[in-house]
Amino acid sequence: MATPAPPPTASTSTGTDRVTPVYISAAANRSSNVADVRTSDGLAAFGSGRFVALWDSADVNSRGIKATLPGHKGAVTTVKFLRSDDDDAANATLLASGDSVGGVRIWKESAGTWSMYALLEGHTSSISSLASLRLEHEKWLLVTGSSSAEVFVWVVGTQGAELVQKLDLKGKITLELALTYLPESKSIALAIGSTENKIQVFSSPPTTTPQFAKSLSLEGHTDWVRSLAFITPNPSSTTTSSVGYDISPGELLLASGSQDNYIRLWRFSRLSSSSTPTTSTTPATPLDPIEELERSLAESSTTTDGEIRLKAHDFAVPSHGSFSCSAEAVLLGHDSWITGLHWAPLSPQTPTLRLLSASADRSMILWTPSVPLPSQPSIWTSTRRFGEFSSQTNLGFFGALWGRNGRSVLAHGWGGSWHVWKEEGEGGEWEAVVPVGGHFEAVKSVTWEPEGEFLLSAGGDMTTRLHGVWRRTDSPGNPLNTWHELARPQIHGYQLASIAFTNRLQFISGADEKIVRVFDAPKVFLEGLRTLSGVDNVGDEASRPMAANVPPLGLSNRAIASSAEAEQLAPASNDPFDAVAAVDFTVTSHPPFEEQLLGSTLWPETEKVYGHGYEIIAVAAAHSAPLIATACKSTSAEHAVIRIYETDEWKPVGKVLAGHSLTITSIRFSHDDRFVVSVSRDRSWRLFERAEGSDTYEPVATSTSHARIIWDAVWATDDSFFATASRDKTVKIWTKPETTWTCAATLKFEEAATALACTSLSDPPRQLLAVGLESGEIRFLTSPASEPSKWSSFGKIDSSIGHVLTVTSLAWCPKVEPGLKRLATASEDQSVRIFEISTA
Repeated sequence: MATPAPPPTASTSTGTDRVTPVYISAAANRSSNVADVRTSDGLAAFGSGRFVALWDSADVNSRGIKATLPGHKGAVTTVKFLRSDDDDAANATLLASGDSVGGVRIWKESAGTWSMYALLEGHTSSISSLASLRLEHEKWLLVTGSSSAEVFVWVVGTQGAELVQKLDLKGKITLELALTYLPESKSIALAIGSTENKIQVFSSPPTTTPQFAKSLSLEGHTDWVRSLAFITPNPSSTTTSSVGYDISPGELLLASGSQDNYIRLWRFSRLSSSSTPTTSTTPATPLDPIEELERSLAESSTTTDGEIRLKAHDFAVPSHGSFSCSAEAVLLGHDSWITGLHWAPLSPQTPTLRLLSASADRSMILWTPSVPLPSQPSIWTSTRRFGEFSSQTNLGFFGALWGRNGRSVLAHGWGGSWHVWKEEGEGGEWEAVVPVGGHFEAVKSVTWEPEGEFLLSAGGDMTTRLHGVWRRTDSPGNPLNTWHELARPQIHGYQLASIAFTNRLQFISGADEKIVRVFDAPKVFLEGLRTLSGVDNVGDEASRPMAANVPPLGLSNRAIASSAEAEQLAPASNDPFDAVAAVDFTVTSHPPFEEQLLGSTLWPETEKVYGHGYEIIAVAAAHSAPLIATACKSTSAEHAVIRIYETDEWKPVGKVLAGHSLTITSIRFSHDDRFVVSVSRDRSWRLFERAEGSDTYEPVATSTSHARIIWDAVWATDDSFFATASRDKTVKIWTKPETTWTCAATLKFEEAATALACTSLSDPPRQLLAVGLESGEIRFLTSPASEPSKWSSFGKIDSSIGHVLTVTSLAWCPKVEPGLKRLATASEDQSVRIFEISTA
């Protein structure tokens, strides 16, 4: 069933025109088919959490992700541009995406803006693969495969999409689909790679509603087939091309990649009208190494059910001709699973056949055929190997995508990071390009350094990431500022929950462990901040260690003084990739690539703070006093306490701040550090006041007026009130008009309130409150400086430009800029975003 997208609703005055997205940090999901590139302009689309991210991979100014498409109910698993033929995504204005709960959405581009075009309903399990082909009469053929071993065939037209056929794979889950027109024909071939070692080929006669029937099985791989790609080098006898390959006009090639580490090529040809399809086989062009390999796999070349090993096999499409398929070549070069295969787009500028493969061995290979001698077959060779040769890239690459006009290549890693190489000049060298990236699990906390020059985020992927501005000039000489990940100070073994800066170059973090860890910036970070962001005189540079590393089996970042010391500390390794490039602490003129972020941007861990009995949930730092506050997970009053530590020797100060009975979810110091407010799962908030002339705090007020868990609290910039946000869908404003703290206002919302941030506006003086909701929406409200009981709407950020899941953290940038405010946001949708809000 296909549901057309609803028409756009009339816009209302919500204040969204005040908001401008300036930075989106997001990682690709872990799936071979989760990304695609429109080769005409380099527009990359990839699934990140539950949204589709759009990124101009050819942008010379490296502006990063420019938009996200919301709507999916599960994690996005597949993304494909709807191509006009088998190797061309030029000017594709339709995009299909599938998710983990069986939803398939089609998006349409109009004037540079993408909106949902149709919703395809019918699958009940995760979408594992998509393939498309342009039909006549302004229609598209879309084939979707799911983990329930079903393949659906859809026809997409101007009125939406229609389901025209279902194919049952009898328990075999599709891993890849590929569509093409058969040689010199309008008959359609569908190749299916699945959880078996055969490639199933179906065919359909030309019709406006294709109906596929099984034609043959291609046998040769010894493990699951994960990647498929068709290409027709010379589309017809009237087309001339110098592809550098011995292939006749109209013939097509199918490349297949498997978990057996091999790539196989198959040739499809059209038989002459005098040829009669038979079940007998005829010998293919002899290739001695392949013959030996096949002979070891099977004793007999006799097959049933149309299976093929190395021999040519004929099949017919009723009333529309006969065709032949034969094994062409086996490409050996990868040491692990093949996770992606794509042919380069052919053009007069790049007419040569080129095949790009990605593998779990942490590399991509560019394959090209040698120019054949007369009567000799072409030989496929590896002409370029791409990769970041470090064991830190984990389980390898996905994707193997071609960028704009086939002059760049892209892949994404196990950790969601992107890797891009661009060819410089005709036949020149390939150079790494600044990519995009982000957290690949829910982001739990964001915080600005005290002067607002850079932002720190922490998440469930066990990392803290530091985001900052890359300041330089563009080619005309105009100032150019873009946001990037500049460092990864902490790569941990536990999921991180909360972070806070104690000064400009020191932060604390709490994770799913009993320890609070303290990190100080190394010298290499200060050098990079000065080079990339133009920020100098941040702190004492001379006394700092050069960098940090993590010892084997350790969780603590250890300070290292020099590169020589780093080499001495490097553990012995039998991995040949580890010897290719040692960790490089050189500061570059561009933001670090993923390999550098993983290996050379860690901050030394300088202290561990003990005291709690369970996992750390919340940490906070005082604004001017040398104090921090921490809290841990708890199911009893004994552990539902706040511990205060001084930051000179990291020793406890005073007695623990008790009173809660369940986990404390958030702690906030007032701006003058006089008060500490805490909120809890026990539905209460508690207020503690600093004793005169001491660093100890005493309880002064409490309330249980919320009906559900309280998630967050925040102070006004002048400390005239604090606010609490609860699952009961309210935010309450608390003031002290005389001697007691009372509720001055209750702000109601349609969803649970989960995060708060407050800043001040001038002309006239007002407080600006940002409220993050469970739906991902962010609301803005203002109050006159002297009347915290009166609030009015100031705008919002909805899913069209914002988050699609629960907002977990909000932070206003402390840097003052006339006419605007900058807000950092984090969400369970795995993204970190920065928005600029006009205050005019």
